[in-house]
Amino acid sequence: MSTTIASQTVGPPVGARIRLSSNESPFGPSPAAIAAAQEALVEGNRYPDDQSTELRNALAEHEGCAFDEVGAANGSAALLMDLVPHLCGPGDEVLAFAHSFIVYRLGAKNAGASYVEVEDGGPARGANSGYERDVDAMLAEVTDRTKLILIDNPGNPTGVHLTRDELTTLVAGVPEHVTIVIDEAYHHFATGQLGYATVKELEVEHPRLLSLRTFSKVYGLAGMRIGYIVGPSDIVGPLDAYRPRFNVTAVSQAAAVASLGDTDHLQATVDGTLAGRDRMAAGLRELGVPFTDSLGNFLTVECGTAAAPIVDAYGQRGVGVRTLPPYGMDEQFRVSVGTPEETEEFLNVSADVLADLPSRG
Repeated sequence: MSTTIASQTVGPPVGARIRLSSNESPFGPSPAAIAAAQEALVEGNRYPDDQSTELRNALAEHEGCAFDEVGAANGSAALLMDLVPHLCGPGDEVLAFAHSFIVYRLGAKNAGASYVEVEDGGPARGANSGYERDVDAMLAEVTDRTKLILIDNPGNPTGVHLTRDELTTLVAGVPEHVTIVIDEAYHHFATGQLGYATVKELEVEHPRLLSLRTFSKVYGLAGMRIGYIVGPSDIVGPLDAYRPRFNVTAVSQAAAVASLGDTDHLQATVDGTLAGRDRMAAGLRELGVPFTDSLGNFLTVECGTAAAPIVDAYGQRGVGVRTLPPYGMDEQFRVSVGTPEETEEFLNVSADVLADLPSRG
């Protein structure tokens, strides 16, 4: 896999009329979150609560854990960039599946640790979804040097997942000196489907098992940068002390607390996203274009040829989708689920842009 990390691939395409490139929620934040953020902004001259006390209390209740077993930060990516160097250093190994979230590689690089990838099943072909993950292959790569295992479940950018049984097997087979982080950024879009289970739902224990979550996806707060981690207090506490002070704004904390309370908006966002994902998948199948049948809020499409010109063609028609060169995926692009209107526009444009793909069945 390529180790190239291209800064131009970060963020939405400039001038895109329809933004389907960054896995953002097209349904926006909860109205309650907007109101809470506006109210907090009135005291924007004051520093925020550095311990995020109200938010962490709300998260502890939400997750069914103790206050000191949850930590907040300015996005789950920032948590990862703190976590990896906090736990690992030169001579240590960070283990992940191929085509995992790019921040895992970045965190290992910053820590001076070795980044070890476990190969997956490779691209989708025809009706085969692709990028399957093998838990036994990962367990076979664990050594005395392995310090940290990072699993995005569902994965980004592929959308693949480990089932309850697979995740249970993995956790049960990992030595107790290894920290396991299950990144559940997209779990709301996967719950109850295809054997998926969160860490909280597993019937297996491990002394160094953590779950990572975000408000950027289903809660629609990507612009506010807020995420959290749940796990044993003897890991969460030192990690919280490691982060920069005042790194979660008062506005973000207020919006996040309000978001947790608005279950109606949450359910509407989940329902709208799943409907859009199903429609997008059906439309691509009608075109005969292979893709990964994701449990996230996006799909990864196989082109069978260089994806960059195809992504440019979408952009010329006002639709922003994402190339994936940092993942060594030069013949694929990722497209996020939009509103019903945005999804239909993507499919309309796709009928033209994808008409001559070598990968089409």
